[in-house]
Amino acid sequence: MLKRIVRALVHRAKSWIQEGPEPDPTWWLESDFVSDHLNYHLRQMRRARPGLRPHFAWGTLSAAWLAKSLGMSRISAIEFGVAGGNGLVELERIATEVSAVYGLEIDVFGFDTGVGLPKPEDYRDLPNLYRASGFLMDEAKLRGRLKRARLILGDVADTIEPFMASGQAPVGFVSIDVDLYSSTMAAFKLFTGDPRLLLPRVYCYFDDILGETFSEFTGERLAVAEFNAAHSMRKISPIFGLRYHLREPHQMEPWPDQMFIAHLFDHELYGRYAGTSKDAGGWTELR
Repeated sequence: MLKRIVRALVHRAKSWIQEGPEPDPTWWLESDFVSDHLNYHLRQMRRARPGLRPHFAWGTLSAAWLAKSLGMSRISAIEFGVAGGNGLVELERIATEVSAVYGLEIDVFGFDTGVGLPKPEDYRDLPNLYRASGFLMDEAKLRGRLKRARLILGDVADTIEPFMASGQAPVGFVSIDVDLYSSTMAAFKLFTGDPRLLLPRVYCYFDDILGETFSEFTGERLAVAEFNAAHSMRKISPIFGLRYHLREPHQMEPWPDQMFIAHLFDHELYGRYAGTSKDAGGWTELR
């Protein structure tokens, strides 16, 4: 074990002082560091498909690794805010690829009103950026593109609780792209239910928190702050310094600053040790 760790550290040090990424970093698969395995598979997926959404891929890979290390065989991934559907189609494709890596099933769900954005309620919903009926969906066209992802249409405030009661596999990755503070708060109901509905740590991507007029006092960031203030044992936190655990070109992209984790401290599996790549087992190379 010690030799493997030392070898991985030596390889990592060499890569840091080299210019540019390694041409064939297969040694990452021998490492005990989870980040090396995630980086390897993320790189392979992006090589195979340059248009890959790396934030979806990294979040789904991370969720699948955690589920595998906890002995789970099935999880769910969700996109809140589907609009035209390109993201949901991509998440569906990524779920298929990640399932092949880990040997577990990943169910995909997309939540949307189906008729565009609701009307912003007040300044917290950023009416300077969003208006009612924005980001419309062509439902028939989108359903024709989907292979197995499930669309859940309606106001998320009305649809999330029936979903939580439907007995789906534990949720491990969530993309929040509903734009409005009010809709984000409704989606956060997911994190307040029975812990068996969720992995102990749920990987989250927030689409609307960088640039423009986004702030701590409006939109998705305000929703995160208010959720945290209202719950003592459930917290949503940024993944601090994530970019320093990634490889080029991901280190220089904006999405690492948009990745968070919903921590369920009251989950019976939260404290289960899952510190090395070997805990997940079953690592395979994407073909």
